[in-house]
Amino acid sequence: MIFELTTTMFAGGLVGFSYYKMNGGPSNDHEKIVRIARNCGLVNKEGKEIRIFRKSKKNNYTEYVYQMPQGLSEKQFLDKINNFQDGLNIKKTTVEISFEDLRKINFRGDLFKQIKSILKKKKKIRKEVEIEFDGMIMFRVYNEPLPTMVPFENELIRKCTGWEVPVGEGRRGFLKHNFEKKAHIIVAGTTDFGKSNWVNVTINTLIKNKPNDVSFTLIDLKGGLEFSRYKNLKQVKGFATNVEEARDELQNAVNEMDQVTEYLLEKGFSNVKDAGFKDRHFIVIDEAADMAEDKECQRLLKDIARKGRASGLRLIYTTQYPTTETISSQVKRNCIGRLSFVLDTTTASNVVLDQGGAEQLPIIQGRALYKDIKLIEVQTPYIKNDIIKEIIQPHINIRPRKERVESNAEIGQEATKGRKYTPVIEETELS
Repeated sequence: MIFELTTTMFAGGLVGFSYYKMNGGPSNDHEKIVRIARNCGLVNKEGKEIRIFRKSKKNNYTEYVYQMPQGLSEKQFLDKINNFQDGLNIKKTTVEISFEDLRKINFRGDLFKQIKSILKKKKKIRKEVEIEFDGMIMFRVYNEPLPTMVPFENELIRKCTGWEVPVGEGRRGFLKHNFEKKAHIIVAGTTDFGKSNWVNVTINTLIKNKPNDVSFTLIDLKGGLEFSRYKNLKQVKGFATNVEEARDELQNAVNEMDQVTEYLLEKGFSNVKDAGFKDRHFIVIDEAADMAEDKECQRLLKDIARKGRASGLRLIYTTQYPTTETISSQVKRNCIGRLSFVLDTTTASNVVLDQGGAEQLPIIQGRALYKDIKLIEVQTPYIKNDIIKEIIQPHINIRPRKERVESNAEIGQEATKGRKYTPVIEETELS
């Protein structure tokens, strides 16, 4: 009885001291943020520094909002985000314990062992920081870091409907990319950090959710190693492993696009969604940099990026060498979706995201920045080879290439004469 009472008093003392630290004590996160900003030189010429305006607790983070002195910018704070994050994680002699931690204690069990376990867990916590500016500078301090692994499972597929695919797990929930809202996407990142894996996640999600409506032109300029497993799928219209083959496949896609555009014009529709078309054709390019010097490929890509959305074409444009030469301005402006894994320079990040950030990502496979209205850090899903085999196996259909790419329906004999590909177009009540 005496032991239990002593242990309980000890636990209560820890909680009380922790509460004091979190709510006005000299080592709380607010004080640390102000001190780190001061030490990083984030004060204006008059010596004024950030001043707390509001603090609020959310489900899994605490938000600190500060008035920012004139003369400072959001970019200056973003450039120092690692300083803030590391500063908030400097090990302390005291550990913050909440009343919620105490509620989980079984007072009929071994109290000392349970408290020791809580202390050990608390010491391992690494806080993560987000910084935004919306008239005031806002710090979100998360007590739990992003996971370093998000397995691709059926549950992720079920979360996606229509033409949505998983982007990854963010600090405030699961993110999806909708190809109906953002028809094209640029995916960039240093090799072996998750770029090709995310493309595989996308392909397999679309095959699983839209097996009869999706088709692909796969351009794998890394020797065909990444996409070779898909080349005999019934959904694959075209497959290329070098620039010459890529040029032919892009031309076929543009021919299809022009054909659908003619039909839409004739029937008075503005896009395939209005016309009731179910199918979408994805042009997936893995290492677009290898086509940078081919003028014809670049012309065709620009055409697809500009006009493909209305006619049902979707472009996934990936590269590990993001420069103004490898991503042309016309392709970039029409690819609203952006996903960047870790890059080596701010310049490369600017090419992909129109701002820095990708160069500051932690060296974690699958960690990326997704550009929505703001940049969102995510842990992208990891898909294993056995799951890919399970998903694609029912759709393998080994036939001669010419037979396999022929379509199932025709718009009209005159419209399709002399063309290699014909899209599937369903007559609707609007037709």
